[in-house]
Amino acid sequence: MRKVAILVGATLLLVSLAPVLGRKHSVSLVSNGKNVAIAKRSSVFAWNDGECGVYVGRTNIFSLWEDFFDFPLFIYPFADGERFLCIYDYDTAVLVFVLDFARSASSAAATPEWPSDAYVRGVLIAGATNVVTRTKGHVRLPGCAELQEVASQLSTISARKFRAASFPALDVGVYRGYWPREALLSALATNRQSCWP
Repeated sequence: MRKVAILVGATLLLVSLAPVLGRKHSVSLVSNGKNVAIAKRSSVFAWNDGECGVYVGRTNIFSLWEDFFDFPLFIYPFADGERFLCIYDYDTAVLVFVLDFARSASSAAATPEWPSDAYVRGVLIAGATNVVTRTKGHVRLPGCAELQEVASQLSTISARKFRAASFPALDVGVYRGYWPREALLSALATNRQSCWP
């Protein structure tokens, strides 16, 4: 009887710790086969407000706010190491924005406005500025060439690499659920017309 009680207790302890012990708390941000940065989130389940920090070496270059309902889905580092496209699950929208650390970011030539719907564009940029913290980078919407580059990469990588590069939408340690690749690609569509594609 005592052995059964110990076994049941150990099983309950293991099940209760699984969301912490097995949680995916870091994602390597790789561009052209080179590790550009690493994104780290809390090792405990984010019931309250938390942050997902993006680090180059030991330097936190930016953070994204996260809680149980709002969190990053995918961060794509461009080859120059100075731009990061983020896809983020927000309350009212799937945000797509770029953190730009290039010196010329503030004086960059105007690109065609994306998305073309002014209301959707306003929601995306307002949401992006709300979820980005601790940065010296410039928060902006992506250009069409940036959208196409990320969409091309997302559609060609293997399922294993896709899971390795993505943040789980549901992570209880033993089981991880990811947004479907098609949903991320629809958020990147150059003809996007909705806040929630």
